[in-house]
Parts: sequence; structure tokens; C-alpha cells
Amino acid sequence: MFIRPKKSAPKAQVRASLEELGYRIDPDDGKVREISSGEVFEFDSTSKNKKRNRELYQSLIHPASRAVYDIMTDGELQMEAIPVPNANQPHTNIYATPGALDKEKLVVLIVGNGTSGGVWAWNILIKSGIDNGSVINYVRDCVQLGFGVLVLNPNENFIAPDGHPETINSYDGQLTAIKGCETSDEHVGYVWSHILRDSNVKSLAFVAYNTAGISIVDVLKYDFARFVEKTACIAFIDTMHSIYGLGNGALAWLERGARQWQTSTEASDQLVENEYIGCPAVSVENTTESREMTPALCRASVVDYVSTCLDRGPIPDAAELGDGRGYLSDSALGASNEEEDDEDSASNEMFDNIDSVHFMPKTENTAASDGYVGWD
Repeated sequence: MFIRPKKSAPKAQVRASLEELGYRIDPDDGKVREISSGEVFEFDSTSKNKKRNRELYQSLIHPASRAVYDIMTDGELQMEAIPVPNANQPHTNIYATPGALDKEKLVVLIVGNGTSGGVWAWNILIKSGIDNGSVINYVRDCVQLGFGVLVLNPNENFIAPDGHPETINSYDGQLTAIKGCETSDEHVGYVWSHILRDSNVKSLAFVAYNTAGISIVDVLKYDFARFVEKTACIAFIDTMHSIYGLGNGALAWLERGARQWQTSTEASDQLVENEYIGCPAVSVENTTESREMTPALCRASVVDYVSTCLDRGPIPDAAELGDGRGYLSDSALGASNEEEDDEDSASNEMFDNIDSVHFMPKTENTAASDGYVGWD
């Protein structure tokens, strides 16, 4: 008896576009739709097509991410791709609205772990479209308010043989790390020290999702004085940062200059307790099946907060808050040091079981106090 083999999902081509795979982003609602039927992609709709559906989903992820880049650069936003570190060597790109770095007020959007720049979550991008799955609506809102916008690209840390930047999961083959941006933390640090720190921008706001919170807290920690001189606020969204290792100056600044939006089943914008993050936190009502919907659900609240902070500007005399330090001294970190005061001891005990941000080597602590942050 002859059994007809099941038809497989189309294999992801190396640089295939959505159109080549039979899909496109609908210009009206921003959803990923099949060209022939107009239907929205649905993941695992029945048990019979589960395997093929998963293969199709995997094949659409990276073409859809590249489509987000196209919308940012070729559509209404006309964003500029800026090579990082530079165009003369293997590089990734960050994206800036026209004249962003010459504006007085700038919003920096940083996505979380694994995704391409500009994409909050791959699963939301494919199933729900660019409005909920990408940063595009954040960019639109900020541009309408007159702010410049910079979209970082913390996960495309590698170069494929054909010269295209890739995430660790987006290419099946040999990859070469991008010097100076080998990790998400290094990418964020490089953009800070080479592009943002000495720019003409007077008031900065960071919107950091998921693991991006760790990266931006590292900048606060190791370049404290210059960071708070230029930064009006950090808006954390479900971030994974902690206050372990932060000095009193950084702790005092977080309390006044940052806010966390946390996924919750409670009504949105209610104060919630989170003793580990060092700043006020509010709820984001998310009754969907996907936690990754949270950035879209809290957009209006985040943009309103960012706008208020940018209009206020950086906190006056912020560099002198607390003890003026972004990180704990070696003596404060050493549990056995006899000169460690009771406050530091209590802080260390509270976070004994937390494994989070890395520490700068002791040999670099002195240099950090002079403004060196390891990315110059």
C-alpha cells in the first residue's frame, strides 16, 4: 500500500522574505497574514497539524523580524540604521529616528533576551502582529510627542559568513562574534559610551524590557555620575535586574528616577511590592495567555511616564545622591571586612541568595570611579 508522505512546512531560506514564504504584514492591521487566503497565522490550531505548524512558525520568525526593520527604515518612520561598532568592520545596526541624536529629548528602547532589535517577542509578533509584538507603536507615540527615538539591538551579536548580523538563534551555521558587542551588556555599554554619553541630548529616557534591565543597571552602576547627569528616567518592563552590588548613590537615584511595570492579574497601574528592584513598581493587567503581551499592554502608561520625566529633565544634583557611588566598595562587598557597617551587612544578608548582575573586577573599581566603564 502506498502512503502519500505528509507535506512539510516550507523550510526557512537563508534570506527569505515573508512574501517568498507566502506571507506578508498586513498594512492595515499589522498582522502576519497568508497572502493567498488572507488568514492570520495561528499556532497549533489542531493536534493534526501541530508539527507542521511549529515548523512554519520557526520559518516565519526571522523574515518577520527583518520586515520590522524594513518598516522602521522604509515606512513612515524613516529611521536610520547606524552601524555599531562601525561600518568598516563586522557590525550590527541600531535604529534612530531622523535627527534623534540632535534633539534635546531622546527615548532609548531596549528589547529583552534573544530577539532581534525592535521585536519585544517573536511569538507575539507572529501571532498578534507588529502592533503588539514590536516597538513600532512606542516609536510612533514618542515621535508624535516630539522626542527622538533610538532602538538598540542587544542580541544581534554575531556575523554570518555573508556579513549579515544575526542572533545566536537566527542562523544555522558558522557565526563570528562582533567585537565590542559580543554580549547584550557590551552592546548597551558600547552605545552608551560611544554614542549617547557625549551626544547633544540633554534628557534621556530608557525603556528596558526583560534582561535589558540588567544591562542598563550596569551602566548606572559603573558610570554613575555621567549617567545620572544625562538620564531623566528608566522605565523597566518585567525586567530581571536587582539592586545587589549597587552603591547608595545608585539606590537613591533608582528610587527617584525609575519605575517598573510588572505583569499582573490585578488592575493596571496599582502599586505593587518588589523589594529587589530598588524602585516603585506598578501592575500591568494581563489576562492573556502570553506574558510577552505586557509591553504592549502598558505602552500608554510607560509613554506617559517617560514624557513627564523627559519634560522634567535629569534629577538636579543626582550625582551627589546618597554617597555618590554607583557600586558598592570592595569593603562593603566583603562580608568578613571588619570595617563594614551595619547597613551594608544587612543589605548583603538580604541578597545572599540572589544571583544576578556581575561585578567589575577589583582592578577596575578604581578606574570606574574615574569614569571608565570597560566599554571605551
